[in-house]
Amino acid sequence: MKKHIFTILTICNMMLIFYFSNQNAEQSTQTSAWFLQFLPFSMHFIRKLAHFSIYALLGLNTLYMYKNYNVKHYALFALMTCILYACSDEWHQSFVSGRSPQITDICIDTCGALSMILLNLSTLKRKR
Repeated sequence: MKKHIFTILTICNMMLIFYFSNQNAEQSTQTSAWFLQFLPFSMHFIRKLAHFSIYALLGLNTLYMYKNYNVKHYALFALMTCILYACSDEWHQSFVSGRSPQITDICIDTCGALSMILLNLSTLKRKR
């Protein structure tokens, strides 16, 4: 079971991203507004921070998922999975009322995933 935990976390992470992407513009604004009561930032910053954070988590989950299955270039596979999912996520948003795909969001998602992957690779290297 321990070997599969990151697979389960990856799937849950992807489902959460899909859930947020499936919200129409009004629902998405309400979700972002809820966070504004706790964080003193602009709505735009909150949305971009959400992209970065949720994909950082996806980067972590996919990194350890592939590592646990002994995939040779597990970090590269993790990053590619995150990039492809970010692209599919933005494409999905093109079908949701009031939402539109943004290439900048794919870049922010990729930066979030890459940051967490690199951070964890450096931590793993130090442990050796």
